[in-house]
Amino acid sequence: MLVFMINIGDSVRMRGLIYLILVVGVAVTLYLLEFSDIRTEDTQPASIQTEPNDVAFDISVHTIDELRDVLQRAEALVSQPKSASQPANISLMLHGPEIKYFSIGQYAQYKDVVDLAAKLDAYNVVELKMCETAMKDFGIKKNDIPSFIEFVPNGESELKQLSRRGYSIQ
Repeated sequence: MLVFMINIGDSVRMRGLIYLILVVGVAVTLYLLEFSDIRTEDTQPASIQTEPNDVAFDISVHTIDELRDVLQRAEALVSQPKSASQPANISLMLHGPEIKYFSIGQYAQYKDVVDLAAKLDAYNVVELKMCETAMKDFGIKKNDIPSFIEFVPNGESELKQLSRRGYSIQ
């Protein structure tokens, strides 16, 4: 706090001039403070985006442990389920040997992985897509796969389509 004490005598004009100088000084000080706040805001880094961009992962793993690891990494990204109005922005394209782990006949053996995948799909963390062409190669029918998995005619074509829609393909 600044305190000015000026003895200007009885001169009314002098008193008026001093008040004018004080008012202008306060106004300039407030303006400079306001300007420095604006400049500080402009130099701050842009806010960090908390939602990742849309990403599609071309999954082709050969062991259940590799598949479990992929799903656990996706699970680590979520702090809470998304609402129905917030669709998943991570797509997992299954078109390799990993599709056999989702066969309903294998559920008892791979229950933890299938349940984790179902949970991530239900929470809108990921959407799982399975290539029908690869399913035929492994002798797996649509009725053999849990209902939460989306079927696509061809995994490579689906990845290209996702790329055109703005997904980053990994």
